[in-house]
Amino acid sequence: MTGEEIEAIWQEIEEEGHKESGWHGRMISRGSPHDLLAGRRMPSGSVGLLYDIDASSVPPGTEWPEGKGFRMQVQMITAGSNGKLRVALELSSAQYRDVFSALCADIANVIMEHPPGRAGFGAFLRRLQAWQRFMQLHSDRGLSQEQIRGIFAEITVLEQVLYPMLGELQAVEAWQGPRALHDFDRLDHALEVKSGSATGDPVMRVSRLEQFDETTVRSLHVCFVALKTDTQDGLSLPALVARQRDRLKDFPSALQRVEDLLVAAGYHESQASNYAEPQLKSASLKLYRVQDEFPRLRREDLHGGIVAGKYSVAVNACSDFQTEIPDFAAVFAGDEDVD
Repeated sequence: MTGEEIEAIWQEIEEEGHKESGWHGRMISRGSPHDLLAGRRMPSGSVGLLYDIDASSVPPGTEWPEGKGFRMQVQMITAGSNGKLRVALELSSAQYRDVFSALCADIANVIMEHPPGRAGFGAFLRRLQAWQRFMQLHSDRGLSQEQIRGIFAEITVLEQVLYPMLGELQAVEAWQGPRALHDFDRLDHALEVKSGSATGDPVMRVSRLEQFDETTVRSLHVCFVALKTDTQDGLSLPALVARQRDRLKDFPSALQRVEDLLVAAGYHESQASNYAEPQLKSASLKLYRVQDEFPRLRREDLHGGIVAGKYSVAVNACSDFQTEIPDFAAVFAGDEDVD
């Protein structure tokens, strides 16, 4: 199911000229045990995705995401112990229609990849929460160059460091995504990834006061990935993402997590053509352990009136704290603190 196919169904329903109030839908999950419909709601004519599900599949206290450009409506279809709910995901602003059709197609595909019941509902909710984050970040310009390089660097660390060290499943499980304080975390051992230029005097931009504060975790390492543009041997972000999909095709749970994290970071395949450039290549990858006199700010060292801040650290100033992958692995892949 693609966004274009969803859009075509919405158009067909519009051409049918329904006047009755309520949703008018068309099943899109034929051959699947799920009940999914693309629909239009009258009299407003708004479009949406309808997910009819057993009420028992929805855990008590579920929080329903609301996002820029879409809203949620939950309606009881039939009551009782074998009751049914209709979850309606509805476009709330016409300016987001293109991305909303991609959102609906993506969520429908995710649901149909899982069995009915709580497994299917859980996959739906996780992906919807990722899209909520995507819509918060969404702009007509898409990802910035800095965001593209940041995602590229994190995937590079997966490929060059964490896959060989932990295996695909544990490596992906350690990836935390854009909402977390650190990019990777395993048993409270944290790894923060920074990207920058392969030339000149690069710096690492620190977005939060706590990000380089090692006292908040069992251990903290920073990985600086120096990236260069290379039209011969470099890869675009979509090409690098495609390589992950191929590598993880035998690990569906890990692939699902990667897709969720990419959407939450503002990347979705429907916009891949926007990111054919730049083509990037890792020129070097350096690991540092944050400890002792590593150049950073910690909240305990600041005046109590300072509540937030951003700053930059010169990479060359961290050279005394550089460590090698085996030493990093002894800490990050281990179950105990290693001094």
